[in-house]
Amino acid sequence: MAASGATALAALKIGGRVAFERLVRPKARRPEDVPCSPDAITPEWLTAVLCQSVPGAAVSGVAVKAASAGTHERHQLIVSYNEAGERADLPKSMFTKSLPSVVTRMIGGFNGTARVEGRFYMQLRPQLEIEAPIGYHAAFDRQTYASILLLEDMVATKSATFCNSKTYVDRATAEDMVDVLAALHARFYGNGELAARYPWVASYPRWFTIGAEKMSLEHYTRKAFDAAAHVIPKSVLARRDAVWPAAVQALAVHDNEPQGLIHSDVHIGNWYRTGAGKMGLCDWQCLARGHWSRDFSYAVTAGLTPDDRRNWEKDLLRRYIDRFAELTGTRPDFDRSFLHYRQQMVHALLMWTITLCHSPLLPAMQSEETALAMIERIATAMADLDSLG
Repeated sequence: MAASGATALAALKIGGRVAFERLVRPKARRPEDVPCSPDAITPEWLTAVLCQSVPGAAVSGVAVKAASAGTHERHQLIVSYNEAGERADLPKSMFTKSLPSVVTRMIGGFNGTARVEGRFYMQLRPQLEIEAPIGYHAAFDRQTYASILLLEDMVATKSATFCNSKTYVDRATAEDMVDVLAALHARFYGNGELAARYPWVASYPRWFTIGAEKMSLEHYTRKAFDAAAHVIPKSVLARRDAVWPAAVQALAVHDNEPQGLIHSDVHIGNWYRTGAGKMGLCDWQCLARGHWSRDFSYAVTAGLTPDDRRNWEKDLLRRYIDRFAELTGTRPDFDRSFLHYRQQMVHALLMWTITLCHSPLLPAMQSEETALAMIERIATAMADLDSLG
C-alpha cells in the first residue's frame, strides 16, 4: 500500500509538470538545461553540448524525426553545422532517448533508470572494450524527472540492424553474444573500484528489491501467470507459488560471489548486429553490480529457441567460462556455474511478467506478442532444468 501511494503521488506530480510543459513549451538553450522533450532541443543547446571541444563550431540547424516508444521515447536528430563543425566531422545523425510523457517519466524517471543509463554512457562506456553505442551527452532533472540522452546512430556509423523477438539466433551469433558478455563482466570483476567510484551502480539485490517494491512486481507477476498460462509449461504453472520465493533466494549469489558490471536486461531485443557481423548491446538502463550468471542465463534462455538452447547451453557456458578465464585469470567451476544458470532464470522471467502485466501508470514496454514469446522461452527452460526444484 505504501509503495502504491508513493507511485500515485509521483504520478500526480509528474502529470502536473508534463501538463505545464505542454502548455508553455519551454526550450533548452543553455548547456545545463535538460530538454523536456526532443521538441525543446534548439541549435543553441546542441552547440553548447556537442561543440565545446571544437573552437568556432556551431550547430546551424536540427530536425527531429520520431522513431519508437517504450520505456523511453526515441527520436532521430538530423544535425547541420557551420563550416568549423563540418570540418570537425561532428555527428550529423544521432538518436535521443527522452521522457516527454507521464508514463515514460514514471518508468524511467521515477525509477531512476534514465539517470543510471546516462551515467553509464558518460562514465563507464568509455572504459569497456565491447560493441555498444557511444554516448554524446546525458542529463537528468531530479525535480521534474525529465531526461535526455544523445546516442550514436548505429545505422549511420556501423550499418547496424537491431534484433527483436523474431530474430533467429544461430550458433555463431550466440557465441558472439557470449563473448560480449564475458568481456563486459570481466572488466570490473571482483574489483572494489566499481562500488567505490561508481556508487550509483546499485548492487543487483538492491536494484531488484527497490524496483520490485516500486512496480509491485510480486502482485503483477501473479496476474501475468494467469494471463500467460497458455504458454507456461504445466510443471512451472503448478509451482507458481514457488516462483517469488525462488527469485528472492536467487539473490544470494550476487552477495556471496564476486560482483562485476552486469547489463541485467539482455533479451534479444536489446542486441544489434553491425554491418561487419559483430553483436552489440544497447539499452543500459537496468545496469547493476552483480554476478555474471544473471546476464548469461537471461541471454541464453530469452535469445535462443528452446531446441537450440537445449542443444547448445552447456557448450555456450563452457565457451563463456573459457573467455572469462582468459580475461580475468579466474575460472569458474562449471557445475556451480550451471547451477547459477538454472537459478537465475527466475529473474529473467520476472523481467517479462512485469512487462506483460503492470500498473496502468506505466507504459506498454513491449507488445503482448513479444512478452508472451519471452515468457514461453524462459519458462520452458525453467521446466527443462527444474529451476524451481
